[in-house]
Amino acid sequence: TGVELAGTIAELAHDTLRGEFRNIDTRQTRVVLIEAGDSILANFAPKLSNYAGKALERLGVVVELGRAVTRCDAEGVVFGDTVLPARTILWAAGVAASPAAEWLGANADRAGRVLVEPDLSVPGSPEIFVIGDAALVLRPDGRPVPGVAPSAKQEGRHVAATVRARLAGDTGPRPFHYKHAGDLATIGKRAAAIDFGWIKLTGWLAWWLWGIAHIYFLIGFRNRLAVSLSWLWIYVTGQRSARLITQGDDDKT
Repeated sequence: TGVELAGTIAELAHDTLRGEFRNIDTRQTRVVLIEAGDSILANFAPKLSNYAGKALERLGVVVELGRAVTRCDAEGVVFGDTVLPARTILWAAGVAASPAAEWLGANADRAGRVLVEPDLSVPGSPEIFVIGDAALVLRPDGRPVPGVAPSAKQEGRHVAATVRARLAGDTGPRPFHYKHAGDLATIGKRAAAIDFGWIKLTGWLAWWLWGIAHIYFLIGFRNRLAVSLSWLWIYVTGQRSARLITQGDDDKT
């Protein structure tokens, strides 16, 4: 998310890269997070959203709420009536969906996501299923299913079960039921927010649980061990174990 990205960049500038350059002081870096809505992490409980905002402020991140970006170019961004000069702009507000709706001639929402049936099939084409970011799947309360990997995995398993059932002769309706496992977000080192519905956590403990959850879902013991050691090194030393520094050719006149 933009919150996680802003926190990471602030830590890189103020801690990791401090003292790495002779001619610039990275601690003077200004990180601005622009959010069109009234709060950051809007899918979290309000108190967790407020915690995230305060955690970003402690990292030196400026949070601008309630104004959408209307222009973005090489010179900076415009949001509301504010012009923000910037040479480094990172877009974390999502992108256009895959043009599956165009291929299928199906109805889509404003973002281009296919409006699917409760069983994730395309209206009028029950043999075609659309899942993941390409589909708009609504929950019983009318809210869309989050366009994240855990949701897509659930949808994939549901479609596979539906196909198997049809091959076995069961053609009855099989509506998809989304199970929300919770929301997790990290805001720099030793700060995170977790919302499992029945329990809400912030701070150091939430940060460790966030790390454990991400390592658990990695494939293979080797990958889990490598990431664990890398994160431990970053936590203890404040330095990144892997860096890639590149420089393009200077313009010649």
